[in-house]
Amino acid sequence: MMIINNYIELQKPDLYIYNLNLTITKDVLKLFSDIKCVILQGSHERTLNLTIKLANIFNINHSKNLFAGSSYVGYRVGNILLVSHGMGNTSIVTLLHSLSKLLYYADSRDAKYIRVGTSGGIGVQPGSIILTDTAFMPNLIPGFLVPTAKGDVIYPTKMNHELNLDILQSQPFDLDFEIIIGNTIAADDFYLGQARFDGAITPKFNHEERSLYFKKLQANNIYNFEMESTALAGFCNRAKIDVTMIAVTLIDRLQGDQIKATDNELALYLERLMIVVINYLKSVI
Repeated sequence: MMIINNYIELQKPDLYIYNLNLTITKDVLKLFSDIKCVILQGSHERTLNLTIKLANIFNINHSKNLFAGSSYVGYRVGNILLVSHGMGNTSIVTLLHSLSKLLYYADSRDAKYIRVGTSGGIGVQPGSIILTDTAFMPNLIPGFLVPTAKGDVIYPTKMNHELNLDILQSQPFDLDFEIIIGNTIAADDFYLGQARFDGAITPKFNHEERSLYFKKLQANNIYNFEMESTALAGFCNRAKIDVTMIAVTLIDRLQGDQIKATDNELALYLERLMIVVINYLKSVI
């Protein structure tokens, strides 16, 4: 069950949650009560698209945007909450603090968190689905570094193994794509942090050094790059929230930096991602 900051537990709940643009009232808390699963996606558009899909599948209405006027969007479908988290660790961790306080106040303390997104694969076919076991920083430390008033702290970033197995077991046997449980790197820099050569700044590494780096990644069972998994896992481990990440790979980074898939292929990859998420939600909601 979710735990929360002792300092604010001893006080009255926040009357206003700035980053969600929400004033806490009894009616607002009802909107967020009995949430069983939180689906986190980067963009507003993808969050709304999945919301509409789930509303149609479960034949129920979805809410309006619950976080209007904020940097995030949120929609409710039954006891599923779908939220955009923006891009990068800083954006998602800000959301996680605000959202988790809100769900705690609303007594939705057993909600599972699942980030759903895209990624760059490492030695896997584009269109593969990766369930993250442990999130790594680019320096291959399995943790989330947080500079604090007391100094730097590195928090553990292992995702929930049972949740990964539940997602895997909820899928039919005849899927025509691969689902892999493996490790992930979260980079704060989309370009240099992901060992790319196509950013605006000349990298300090060369092709041979990058090749050796990629071999180290594979030796650590790291299958993809993205930008939020360490913050997600580091936060949820501290808050005792069951969490994982489901990401589709759009490219095999061993073959280069540029996505070569056609628009139709990319749409297919994203559809695979939605299939896996929907199959899991059907099995538990």
